[in-house]
Amino acid sequence: MADVTTNALRGLVKTLSDVVVPAIPADDPLALQELKMVVRYLSFARERVDHLYARARYELAFYSDLVAQLAEILGSSHGSEAKRLSDLRAGAAALLAEPGAPIDDLRSLNLEITSSISNLLGEVRDAEVLPRLERAVVRASAEITAFDRSWYAPLKLERFPQQVRPLSSFIPMPKTVS
Repeated sequence: MADVTTNALRGLVKTLSDVVVPAIPADDPLALQELKMVVRYLSFARERVDHLYARARYELAFYSDLVAQLAEILGSSHGSEAKRLSDLRAGAAALLAEPGAPIDDLRSLNLEITSSISNLLGEVRDAEVLPRLERAVVRASAEITAFDRSWYAPLKLERFPQQVRPLSSFIPMPKTVS
């Protein structure tokens, strides 16, 4: 059976826009505003649903690279923390090498990695190492923020949309048929 998710989302958007929105009383602007937000997000979900797997893989690869950088900064002076990060990186590499790895596994490992990074920054007490770790995280934040800006661009929340890189600069995108 064919996947009808995209068509179902398209139908929901059309029904809500064409039938429900006009039925909202004029004296209830909050309900109209809220429904329009729902319609906008459903439209966004329809546009992005086919790319959720690529997003999960991109994020896991990104954070895997970041933990490798952090492990290098920690070096042998913080061996147990560095080993933990290296183990997470190895787990990510194995999962990313697995064709068709379940998206929930990708997301779970990504969450484990990001939580470990956050915990690490709260636990390191070395006054020379901590600023280096923090700088690496801040530098990496620029790229993941650029990705998120691109991902959420269809919601039109950007003040400067012309500065947002195309999503295809981060994840593979199918060619559109004209």
